[in-house]
Amino acid sequence: MKKFLAMTMILAALLCSCGGEEAVEAVSVNVDEVINTVVADYSLTDGFVFTSSSTELGEYLDDDLIMGYYGDAVDVPDFTKISEYCVYIDESDPNVFIDVGLFKLTDTAYADTLMQYFQTRIDDKIAKADSGYPDIDVPTLEAATVAKHGDYVYYVISYDVDAITAYIEGAIGK
Repeated sequence: MKKFLAMTMILAALLCSCGGEEAVEAVSVNVDEVINTVVADYSLTDGFVFTSSSTELGEYLDDDLIMGYYGDAVDVPDFTKISEYCVYIDESDPNVFIDVGLFKLTDTAYADTLMQYFQTRIDDKIAKADSGYPDIDVPTLEAATVAKHGDYVYYVISYDVDAITAYIEGAIGK
């Protein structure tokens, strides 16, 4: 009986150590500082920064902007599941898309859904290029990053996608 219990405990320990996702240590960052550093370091000057920390109209994503950037008339992301965000969106050239966003979630179970909205934004722009807009910068869109770590979801569409992604991942402890 003792051997059976010992073997059961060993098997349970092995199962626990091999299965499941790796635990992510909670990290808290100032999303505004992260995105504003990216904007400054990569000379992103032609777009706009939208942040949840602002109450000035045009400096945060209101319902119309959320629908226009990340959804449509019938389907938009649920921003009540986001505690903080900061995004840079550059629409100065209709053929080039430079976006960088960092979102801290109140509900991490929503991460995959939010990532899907970001990926759909990218896929829709690629589809537009495929449907008769050949000047759209598809390689930059195809190289984009959409990812999550801990309480954060982030996306990067940029010529400097690897460097910006690495910076954001470093900031959020990935």
